[in-house]
Amino acid sequence: MYSIEAFSTFTLMRPVFITFLVLAVILLIAVVLFKTPKWITAFTISIVSIISIVVCAQLLFLEGIIVDELNLSGDPASLYMFFAITLLSILNLLIYSFRLEKRRGSA
Repeated sequence: MYSIEAFSTFTLMRPVFITFLVLAVILLIAVVLFKTPKWITAFTISIVSIISIVVCAQLLFLEGIIVDELNLSGDPASLYMFFAITLLSILNLLIYSFRLEKRRGSA
Protein backbone atom coordinates (compact mmCIF):
# COMPACT_ATOMS: atom_id res chain seq x y z
CA MET A 1 0.00 0.00 0.00
CA TYR A 2 2.58 2.56 1.09
CA SER A 3 6.04 2.19 -0.36
CA ILE A 4 8.90 4.25 -1.64
CA GLU A 5 9.32 2.51 -4.97
CA ALA A 6 5.68 2.64 -6.08
CA PHE A 7 5.62 6.43 -6.11
CA SER A 8 8.30 9.04 -6.29
CA THR A 9 6.94 10.62 -3.10
CA PHE A 10 7.63 9.53 0.44
CA THR A 11 4.28 8.58 1.98
CA LEU A 12 5.30 6.21 4.77
CA MET A 13 4.42 8.67 7.55
CA ARG A 14 0.99 9.53 6.19
CA PRO A 15 -0.86 7.00 8.45
CA VAL A 16 0.57 8.69 11.54
CA PHE A 17 -0.67 12.08 10.36
CA ILE A 18 -4.09 10.57 9.59
CA THR A 19 -4.24 9.09 13.10
CA PHE A 20 -3.51 12.46 14.71
CA LEU A 21 -6.02 14.15 12.41
CA VAL A 22 -8.72 11.67 13.41
CA LEU A 23 -7.83 12.22 17.08
CA ALA A 24 -8.18 15.99 16.66
CA VAL A 25 -11.56 15.60 14.92
CA ILE A 26 -12.84 13.23 17.63
CA LEU A 27 -11.76 15.69 20.31
CA LEU A 28 -13.47 18.54 18.45
CA ILE A 29 -16.69 16.52 18.21
CA ALA A 30 -16.49 15.71 21.93
CA VAL A 31 -15.97 19.36 22.83
CA VAL A 32 -18.74 20.66 20.59
CA LEU A 33 -21.47 18.04 20.95
CA PHE A 34 -21.24 16.60 24.44
CA LYS A 35 -22.08 18.35 27.68
CA THR A 36 -18.51 18.23 28.94
CA PRO A 37 -17.85 14.79 30.37
CA LYS A 38 -15.53 14.53 33.35
CA TRP A 39 -12.57 13.51 31.20
CA ILE A 40 -12.77 16.66 29.08
CA THR A 41 -10.91 19.34 30.98
CA ALA A 42 -8.77 22.26 29.91
CA PHE A 43 -5.71 20.26 30.96
CA THR A 44 -6.70 17.25 28.85
CA ILE A 45 -7.42 19.30 25.76
CA SER A 46 -4.22 21.32 26.19
CA ILE A 47 -2.01 18.28 26.63
CA VAL A 48 -3.55 16.37 23.71
CA SER A 49 -3.30 19.44 21.47
CA ILE A 50 0.29 20.23 22.40
CA ILE A 51 1.43 16.62 22.02
CA SER A 52 -0.32 16.33 18.65
CA ILE A 53 1.27 19.51 17.30
CA VAL A 54 4.76 18.69 18.60
CA VAL A 55 4.77 15.09 17.37
CA CYS A 56 3.41 16.04 13.95
CA ALA A 57 5.96 18.86 13.61
CA GLN A 58 8.77 16.44 14.43
CA LEU A 59 7.40 13.92 11.94
CA LEU A 60 7.21 16.56 9.25
CA PHE A 61 10.78 17.65 9.98
CA LEU A 62 12.08 14.09 9.94
CA GLU A 63 10.17 13.37 6.75
CA GLY A 64 11.95 16.32 5.15
CA ILE A 65 15.33 14.93 6.19
CA ILE A 66 14.50 11.44 4.91
CA VAL A 67 13.18 12.81 1.62
CA ASP A 68 16.32 14.86 1.15
CA GLU A 69 18.60 11.90 1.83
CA LEU A 70 16.70 9.55 -0.51
CA ASN A 71 16.35 12.15 -3.30
CA LEU A 72 12.58 11.80 -3.33
CA SER A 73 9.86 14.41 -3.33
CA GLY A 74 7.96 15.18 -0.17
CA ASP A 75 4.34 14.40 0.50
CA PRO A 76 2.26 17.58 0.21
CA ALA A 77 -0.69 15.83 1.87
CA SER A 78 1.37 15.47 5.06
CA LEU A 79 1.99 19.20 5.14
CA TYR A 80 -1.71 19.94 4.69
CA MET A 81 -2.61 17.40 7.37
CA PHE A 82 -0.12 19.08 9.73
CA PHE A 83 -1.81 22.43 9.10
CA ALA A 84 -5.23 20.85 9.69
CA ILE A 85 -4.06 19.22 12.94
CA THR A 86 -2.63 22.51 14.16
CA LEU A 87 -5.81 24.40 13.24
CA LEU A 88 -8.10 21.82 14.87
CA SER A 89 -5.98 21.72 18.02
CA ILE A 90 -6.12 25.49 18.41
CA LEU A 91 -9.83 25.43 17.59
CA ASN A 92 -10.43 22.79 20.28
CA LEU A 93 -8.81 25.01 22.90
CA LEU A 94 -10.71 28.10 21.79
CA ILE A 95 -14.11 26.40 21.65
CA TYR A 96 -13.60 24.81 25.06
CA SER A 97 -12.54 28.10 26.64
CA PHE A 98 -15.49 29.99 25.10
CA ARG A 99 -17.95 27.34 26.27
CA LEU A 100 -16.40 27.39 29.75
CA GLU A 101 -16.71 31.19 29.93
CA LYS A 102 -20.30 31.00 28.72
CA ARG A 103 -21.16 28.43 31.39
CA ARG A 104 -19.47 30.47 34.13
CA GLY A 105 -21.31 33.60 32.99
CA SER A 106 -24.71 31.93 33.08
CA ALA A 107 -24.16 30.22 36.44
